[in-house]
This record gives sequence, C-alpha cells and structure tokens, in this order.
Amino acid sequence: MRFSNPSSLLVGAVLLVVAVRTGAQSLRRARAELPSEKDTPGLGEDAAPEQFDAVIVGAGWAGISAAKTLLDSGVSSVLVLEANDYIGGRSKTINSDGRINVPNITIDSNNVPVECGSEWLYLDNGMEKHLRENDYLEHVDLNTSEDDWLGGTLKRTQLYVQLRGNNDTIRTIKVDRETMNKLHDRTWRYFSSFRDKEREKKDQSYFSAIEKYKKALKLTNNVAIQYLNLLLSIGEVDIAAESNKISLDEHRIFRGWSYPVHYMSVPGAGYGNVAAALAAPFAPPSSSTIKLGAKVTEINREDPNNSIISFTKNGVSKKVSTKTVLVTVSLGVLKAGSISFKPKLPRWKQQVIDKMGFGVMNKCILQWNDTDTAVWPDSTWFALTTPDDHTSGKWTTFFNPSKFKGVPTLVGWISGDDAKSMEKQTDEEVLGDVMENLRTMFPTLSQPDRVIVTRWGQEETVRGTYSYKTVGRDHGNDSRILKRRVQKLWFAGEATAGSYWYATTVGGWKTGHEAALEMVQELSH
Repeated sequence: MRFSNPSSLLVGAVLLVVAVRTGAQSLRRARAELPSEKDTPGLGEDAAPEQFDAVIVGAGWAGISAAKTLLDSGVSSVLVLEANDYIGGRSKTINSDGRINVPNITIDSNNVPVECGSEWLYLDNGMEKHLRENDYLEHVDLNTSEDDWLGGTLKRTQLYVQLRGNNDTIRTIKVDRETMNKLHDRTWRYFSSFRDKEREKKDQSYFSAIEKYKKALKLTNNVAIQYLNLLLSIGEVDIAAESNKISLDEHRIFRGWSYPVHYMSVPGAGYGNVAAALAAPFAPPSSSTIKLGAKVTEINREDPNNSIISFTKNGVSKKVSTKTVLVTVSLGVLKAGSISFKPKLPRWKQQVIDKMGFGVMNKCILQWNDTDTAVWPDSTWFALTTPDDHTSGKWTTFFNPSKFKGVPTLVGWISGDDAKSMEKQTDEEVLGDVMENLRTMFPTLSQPDRVIVTRWGQEETVRGTYSYKTVGRDHGNDSRILKRRVQKLWFAGEATAGSYWYATTVGGWKTGHEAALEMVQELSH
C-alpha cells in the first residue's frame, strides 16, 4: 500500500489531540503542521515522484490483461491509472441498483444488468478460455446458439416495412419470412457479387458501391431501395461508422458468416461486472495497484530509462516515474491529443493515429417491469425500413434480449452521423424518436419503466466506440504500426489488434497480454 509517511501521520494525529485539549488556536496551529499532498512523496506536483517498474494507462480489457500478466510474472511494482471511476472501459454494465461494473461475484443472481458497451464474447480464444476455466462465466449460457450477433445472420430478424400511400399516409406491414428472403435475394445477394467485382477495381466506400449498384440495376422500387438502405445502416451499426467512410474491404458487413459468441448481459453476470471481478484482486479496496479517477495528461520520456507520468486525481496534479509504460487508451483519445507525449510521438505513429478510422455507435436501452408489456414477437432482432432516405437507419434496428434477461427489454441502435447528431438531444427527445418507430411496429407499446441512453462520442475517456477499416488505408498495417513500441513505451487495445480481432474486447485482452510479456522481458535485463 502506498500512503503518506507513517511517522508524519502519527505526529499529525498527536498534534490534533493536543489541539482539542488546548483550544481553537492550537488546533489551527496543529493543522498547519500537517503534511499536505505537495509535502508527501509521490503525491504533490513538485514532490519526488514515486517509482514503479511498470505504469499502465487505462483499465479496460487491455489494461486488465496487461496488469494481470505483469503481476503473474513476478513484476510487483505495477500501477494502473484509470480516468474513469470504474474498471472495464467500453465494457460498461449498469446494474439494477444503478452501480457500474461491480464484481459479479458480489451481486445478486437476480440482478438484471444492461450493457452500455460490449455485450457479446467471442468463443475459442485466450480470453474466453481464461474466463470460462476460472468460473467468471458461471451465469452465462455457454451452450446456446441463439445469441448470434446481427451482423452474422438475418435469420432471427423480423422485418417491418413502411409504405407510403395516398395523401402521404404511411402504413407499416410485418413481412413474412418467405417475402423477406425474396427481397433479400433480389437486392443484397446480387450486391454481394457486385461488391466483390468492385473491390477488385479499387478500394471505395460501401456507400459509393451501393449507389453504383442502384444505377447499374436501375432500381426504382422504393421498397428494394429502402431495404438496401436498411442493410447499409445495420452495417453502420455493426462497424460503428458512416457507410461513406467504411472500406469495401470491411469483411464484417453481411458476408453470410455466423459469429460464435456468448451473450454476457444475463442475470448474475454482465460484461463490465466480469471485468471488475477479474481485476478485483489488484483493484480497490483490496489493492492500490489500480487508481480510479486518475486522468493521465502527459507522458514524458526525455530520460530514456525513466518516464514521468503526469495525471490528475480529485483536482490535484500528481506525478509518478516508471521504467516502462503501456498506453491502452482508445484510438479516439489518441486522436484527440488528450495525452501529451514528450518528446512527440514519431511521425510514422502519429500518422496512423490521425488516419485510422474510429467510429461512434450508441444505444437507447428500454426496460419494462411488467412481463405483460412485451407486445412484440419473440424474434431476437427487429428491423424497420422507412419510405425516405433521410430517415433510413435512424433508430430502425432493435435488439430484443428479453429471453436472456427475464424482463421485457428492447435496445435501439444508431451509428455514424446519426449517432453523433443524437448526442446533442436530451434523453426525452431520444426516447420520443425511438418510441415513434417502435410504435409503428407495435402500436400498443407502453412507455418503458427504465431508459438508458449512451453518448460514447461525448465520453472524454473514450471519444467513440471502436476502430474500423476506412477507405484508402491498410487497416492491418496501420494497426501493427500503432502497436509498435517506441523505446520503453508500448501501446495496446482493440485498435492495435491487427486485421482479425480489432473492434473486440478479445483484441484488447490479447494485445494487453502481448505487450506485458514484452515489458517483463525488458525489465528482466
């Protein structure tokens, strides 16, 4: 534990006792003699910084994985500085009692979590194996095939179509599976072949390819056009970016693949709760390895063998020194320049930071207390096509996790420019937009009892959601460059995970572990 000098504290305590006995004047004199943060080693801005072997910036999955790897490897002098007041980063669980990211072993098995960020855990990787073998997934159904993510399949999606009639009236119809399959075959399946041919010509955006496709087919049927727009908007949700920025090389948009995943947001679990449980042995209150509410402002590497990390906590500026540094903050934070590097990062690294894609996706989470309020079908996903381009994709994709949670729950998804614009609205305005579209599908839907709206673009500690393949860039190469160390400064996180695990918690976990192993080797010299 790293606190103030014990003898100084003891003197202060004695002085306080004396002050109580001798009156207010003595009390004021005793208080003046107590050590301030500036007089305490490692705390004040001008004090001699406390020394560590490794400092990790960020306690998301990359930071947690790195800290665990370092500690398990025998490196005990480790400090993790996390700007948020919770552990888990973009795995942010809000529990029934309002608490964020608490160890799942300490919560009631009837607790119904909701996820502001990540919800699905991919199978067959080191992270999933570790969590499973160490009983962190006790309440998660590890055998179900019913929790596929939307981007992999449409077979669990119920489609609704808005049609414009006479006098500009709009009616909504529920589309049966056979009709939806035919519509899909006439539009997206043909586009898949068109897309592959366009990819061979040059890299371009999905939006550009879709527009070329519409012209090539001379599409005039508005239902077909709006269905294409809907699928493009679902792709934007999956990628968390605008379709005019997503590279045609982005493999995650409706390639017909089914993603093997576990749904984490079930009673007794929760993605962020699992993160907090994993970090519990080296997190407050049992350990001082992780400091919450510690916002790093500068990393000074002018001494190649000893970096100085400046951060603020509770409004007080502080510094620590370290032999090695690992930065696990989001690409959005790096883009914003929230952390000052001295000397500046090499041009080759700063260039990829500036050029890589990092998007915004948000949710509006609705819950009802009464099970009779679930007036929607059992489908896992609902999708709505609107009759106009400008409304297509704006709160038209909905996830139905009710069967996983045991209470009626719907989650609206929005991405790209619509997500950024939505962040300027109030919660009431967002709820109004969401309920308007839901009620076109489910007219008798009542007002929800619980509403949570995310605004990841406004979160200063993240500034978005995750990275994506943008037009004109080699994402795999950019990601490897972003990950590359600069002397004794390492980088980790989903954006550094290469062409496969980017935009996932697994990517964070994997790269944090890999960076920590390199730091262990460096420290052993």
